[in-house]
Amino acid sequence: MITAFFICFGVGTGFVVLTMLFGQVFGALDVDFDTGATSPFKPIFIALFLCTFGGLGLMFYRFLDIYLTIIIASLGGLLLTFLLFRFVLIPLKRWQNTNTHEKQSMIGRTAKVTETIQQGGYGKITYTVNEKIVSGPAKSEDGNQIIRGTEVDIVYIEKNTYHVRPKEV
Repeated sequence: MITAFFICFGVGTGFVVLTMLFGQVFGALDVDFDTGATSPFKPIFIALFLCTFGGLGLMFYRFLDIYLTIIIASLGGLLLTFLLFRFVLIPLKRWQNTNTHEKQSMIGRTAKVTETIQQGGYGKITYTVNEKIVSGPAKSEDGNQIIRGTEVDIVYIEKNTYHVRPKEV
């Protein structure tokens, strides 16, 4: 049974480490596999359960009966997973929903170039929504350079990049 505890602990810990490493890579590439649903059956919670189950099993298997160890490890894994789900994930989702806006609703709005948009390249724009300043990567609609400080209209948004054109006077 000790082998099973080691495997659970290793798989759970390994998944967390791989998530941290690849999360940075996929975040930079803007790849997202999140369905948006709030569920305790997300892979990170399964990994947390496995890690806790394996860790508690390894801690208690020498001192207690194997069946009691399995029960304590299972209940500990379920309890920790529930607590993080209930008191971390749900409040974070609630906070995120109240502080985000629908980017597509920004089409046609005015923004300001804060980093020059290079010809055929990217720059940065900022705009205000719900009394908060929002910024993001921008690209000129026609590929021309737009210098810093220019007011622009947001024409469309594709893959989190704002395509803009200089505001007509």
